[in-house]
Amino acid sequence: MMRLYSIFVILLGFLPAIAAAAWQIVTHTDTDTNTDMRVAYIENKSGYTLEIYRDAVGAVRSRFTLMPGLSRLANHNCPTYQIDKRQPQNRSINDAPCIPESNWAEFILGYIENNEVTSVKLHELMNGTLVTYRFALENGGYRETNFSLVGSKKAFTAALGEKLRMKPR
Repeated sequence: MMRLYSIFVILLGFLPAIAAAAWQIVTHTDTDTNTDMRVAYIENKSGYTLEIYRDAVGAVRSRFTLMPGLSRLANHNCPTYQIDKRQPQNRSINDAPCIPESNWAEFILGYIENNEVTSVKLHELMNGTLVTYRFALENGGYRETNFSLVGSKKAFTAALGEKLRMKPR
């Protein structure tokens, strides 16, 4: 009985970390169009965030943001991201560069037309288990962080549209 109680107490200790790493839906206001948009959002235990959303022109975007503080991406360089054991990437759809800023980088994963999106990367994010970001910092440092993709499919569907048809290729 004491052993079962000990296991229960240990598991309770992990609940805050598990809860902090859950995908959720938040609402952001697009400052260009002054419209609200639904965003699939996750913050990992280190304070980094990942957001997936549909912009006003139908582009599906992924925004990776550094944890708050003094860290800045080196020379506005794009981080790489790797879904599970697949090939690391640092480009948007059609081999376009990412959109880097000092504390975040954004990738375009696809374009929605007639309520349909063709995107291998979006499909992999929706059906994967882990995405890892690797990046150089302005101070010469290097970091790596990851996000669970458990529950991402449900969150992405809620953010991008329940009736959205997904084509991986």
